[in-house]
Formats: sequence, structure tokens, C-alpha cells
Amino acid sequence: MVKTVELLHEIRERLLTEPFVRIPATVEEYESIADERELKIEYHNEEIIATMGRVTPIHSILGTRLINILSNYYDNLENENFWVLESGACVHIPNLKSYYQPDMTVINGEIKLKEGTKTEILNPYIVVEVLSKATQDFDMSEKLVNYKTIETIKQIIFVAQDRPWISTFTRTNEPNVWINTDYDSLENTAIIDNLTVSLKDIYKKIF
Repeated sequence: MVKTVELLHEIRERLLTEPFVRIPATVEEYESIADERELKIEYHNEEIIATMGRVTPIHSILGTRLINILSNYYDNLENENFWVLESGACVHIPNLKSYYQPDMTVINGEIKLKEGTKTEILNPYIVVEVLSKATQDFDMSEKLVNYKTIETIKQIIFVAQDRPWISTFTRTNEPNVWINTDYDSLENTAIIDNLTVSLKDIYKKIF
């Protein structure tokens, strides 16, 4: 308990002056603070990676809008079983001992969890990250590489909040071959899974 209190104190203190904090830690130390809701706490390569849990209004709008668009799409598919989860969901990559919290997660079929937990998802189908200045370099480098190692993932999506821009990484029939497509105009339509989505709809009233 003492270590948990010390960890949280250090993270909170550093976040007063740093937008993005990395602290060496064990998996057990991460798990002791992972449910702290005022913070976004992730874990990789024996490090806790933390930012403030609060997000900008634009970030929240984009995340909610994408959840609504995809929920409506999947709910209308017959004989299909998809689940669209919001940002609190935790994606676990066992072979890397990584724990991430995408801004949206889609699961195809049964939700599979790490044994002994009720929150750590093993089989994401799509993950979406709404980018921020503090985390975009980490999201589009280390995190992207690690997401690609998850066998169930079909698509990884990054969404900018400072301009109309979406970048998708889609797995091909060859497991280690991905297609990256960038959409950078309100006139573009992005392909998310098998759905064509206009950037005008995603960024409506924002740009």
C-alpha cells in the first residue's frame, strides 16, 4: 500500500509540470494503481505511462461520435456479434506484458479476458486512438508497433483533434503486412472495417 501511495503521489506531482510521465515499475505496481480514474495509466516495457485522465472537449466529442457511428453500424448487421467499448476498456498484450487504454475498442465475437480479471481484454478487433500533443508520438510509434502484434486486430486508427486527419493501419491477408491510409480532408471518406465514413460526419461542427 505504501508503494502504491508513493507511486500515485509521484505521478500526480510530475503531471503538474509534465504532460506525459514514464516511471519504471513492475506489473504488480502498475496493477495496484491501474483503476485510478483521474489518471490514464498504461504499462509497457517495465514502465508505467501516465497522463491526466481529463481530455479536451474536442477529444471527447470525436471519441463519442466514432462510438455512435460504429455502434449504429454493427447493431444493424444481421448474424454478427460486435461490441464497441469506450475509453475505459483495457487491452492486454500478454507476450509484451503491455496494458493500453484505447479511446475506443471494437471486439468481434466473444469478449475474451485475461484469466482472473474482469477488465483486461485479449482480443480487440479495432482500436482507435484520438491523438493529443502529449501522447501522439508514443501512440504512433511504440504503441502502434505493439498493437500490430495482437493477432485478432484487423485495424488500428489514429484520429487528430487539431485538424481533419485520420490514419488507418489495416491488416492484409498476410498477417505481417499492413496498409496505411491517411485521410486529410473533409472531402475524404475513410474506410473503417467495411464501413465508409465521411470525415465531414466525424468532424461535424468542429471544422
